Amino acid sequence: MSKVMMTIQSKKGPPELQVIHDYYGLKDSEIDKEFGVIEIDPEDGTYVILIEEDAAKKIVDTKDWKVKGPHSNPRIAPFGPPQTKDNF
Repeated sequence: MSKVMMTIQSKKGPPELQVIHDYYGLKDSEIDKEFGVIEIDPEDGTYVILIEEDAAKKIVDTKDWKVKGPHSNPRIAPFGPPQTKDNF
């Protein structure tokens, strides 16, 4: 299954991953605990989590959180061999 990103805007600081997990009733396999909760806009209080695509429909707005997504999570890979000072 592929993973997608969901953004959570929280004015009360970063939501804890376990709180997100429990609130939405996610299975351990549906949320990427290694990825965690990443701050992407400190001024706006926006954070991102990585979840399984099928679980995205469970993540909705709450009283404290405004949710957007799902957003794609494209694989990032180099375009060629690593560059060194000798092959510039």
